[in-house]
Parts: sequence; C-alpha cells; structure tokens
Amino acid sequence: MAKISIYLDEQRLKELDELVDNYPPLTKRSRSALCSYLVEQEAAKQKRQKMIEAAIAVDDLNLGWNEEEQSCAITDGEVSG
Repeated sequence: MAKISIYLDEQRLKELDELVDNYPPLTKRSRSALCSYLVEQEAAKQKRQKMIEAAIAVDDLNLGWNEEEQSCAITDGEVSG
C-alpha cells in the first residue's frame, strides 16, 4: 500500500480528528481510514457523473430505444417475470 503525507494546520488537524471520532460509517477509527473512505466516495461520485453525462449524450443523439422498442422491452419484461 502506498503511503502519502499531508500537511495540515492545527485547526484542520483538529477538525480531521473530530471527523474521525464522529463518523459512523468507519469501523476502523483512524485518519487513514477516513481519507481512504473520502477518496472512495469521490471516485464513485465521479463515476456516477460520467454515467449521467453518457446517458444525456445518448438521449441528445437519439441513440436509445424508440417508443415501440421500449414498449416491447417493457412487455417482454412483464411477461417473463
């Protein structure tokens, strides 16, 4: 695992420690765990944003299903359970 160093002033360090102490999703109470969790959340956020942008592009370019195809897919889904 790679190691990184960050430099924070005393106020930011205090805030970081408060976040670590009061953040329920973390089972491992450490600064590293919090930083890892935040990086993971940001990566997921960026991935969702890219997917949204791609879906908008599909809609804008009319590359998706037309109404008839969509209706057939819904019907097929309902019939097959």
